[in-house]
Amino acid sequence: MWVRLFNSLALFLFIFIFSTTHGFAQATTVRFVDEQGETLADIDVKLHEDIVYLPVDSLKSVFDSDLTQEYHRPRRKLTLRMKGIEIGLQIRNSTVSIDSGKKTFTLSDPPRVIQGQSMLPITFYTELLPELYDVEVKYNANLQRVRIMSKTVWKLPTTDTVQEWTIIIDPGHGGEDVGCQSQDGLIEKDIVLGISKEVQQIGEQDGLSILLTRNKDVPTKRLQRVQFSNQNQGQLFLSVHCNASYSAGHKGIRIYLNNPNGLLRFRQRPITLIGRESLNILTQDDFLNQSKDFARILEKEMNFLVEDPIEIIELPLISLSDIYMPAVLIEIGYLSNIDDVTRLSKPEHITELSKSIVRSIQIYSASVNKSTEPEEIPVEDPADSN
Repeated sequence: MWVRLFNSLALFLFIFIFSTTHGFAQATTVRFVDEQGETLADIDVKLHEDIVYLPVDSLKSVFDSDLTQEYHRPRRKLTLRMKGIEIGLQIRNSTVSIDSGKKTFTLSDPPRVIQGQSMLPITFYTELLPELYDVEVKYNANLQRVRIMSKTVWKLPTTDTVQEWTIIIDPGHGGEDVGCQSQDGLIEKDIVLGISKEVQQIGEQDGLSILLTRNKDVPTKRLQRVQFSNQNQGQLFLSVHCNASYSAGHKGIRIYLNNPNGLLRFRQRPITLIGRESLNILTQDDFLNQSKDFARILEKEMNFLVEDPIEIIELPLISLSDIYMPAVLIEIGYLSNIDDVTRLSKPEHITELSKSIVRSIQIYSASVNKSTEPEEIPVEDPADSN
């Protein structure tokens, strides 16, 4: 009896160790969200050799409800038809055939049959779908979250009315003003300068004109930042900071707007100039609604990166009050919180933050340009009037 029990236990341990070291599938869940952050579906997925695999039917839930599939078992061939395109896949083969070989694509990971079910790697979504359709698919492995967004959300309209945008990024502090500091030596002035430079680099690669109020570790007074921003006639201003608290439990991203008492004040009275027409002097209050629009976009983009809900806080902020354009201040994490410090210490997290800021700028600028497009007036055909 004891021998039999020992053998059963040994067999169980062998199967457990073998399955964990040889990539047997383990179940988990991935959440799909749309461009607004709304949940499309929670999909049960499997892990195989540290790769996330999704059932083919998940495509119906999150991408094309009319999708059809055929699986030829002897040839191990999987054929998908969705949104006007035929996609040919070979199990355990990374090469994808598009429309009967008219085009081919190579995935980083091959499709597989796992526990008798045809499964697609997560790279099918992140690599192939953007190649074939007008969508961007982003995967957050830490939060097990996938976002599918139409590229038209941030594409500028192709008309002569498109505005040329200048974006002002304001890295807080500098020089002797170090800002806040973590226990292990992370300094706010360095973090925010690093992310601002990366935003500038990524944005300029995408055709944005981005200026920094400081591009090195120098002291920069508030008046200098204000004058630089207004003189360069920016269309959007973003001040980047870190946060700190006496409570180590405070963490996450905060977004701030300049709004005294949460009320929209009246525009200042016109100043009368001798021999000239009256001139309306703008204040930050004139841009409050636009600032709110950008803040909401920024919130949605940042919410994809972090688990904790992001607050948009409206306060009287002297740092934004004299900026004559839509303006937002973002605090990208608490240097008094160990989780935030760990994230902000990772270059890949800084890059993701930078990309999200750039995408927020793109979405906002596209929405403004689309809203200012002149309506097309149909031209009447003279023949129709006869």
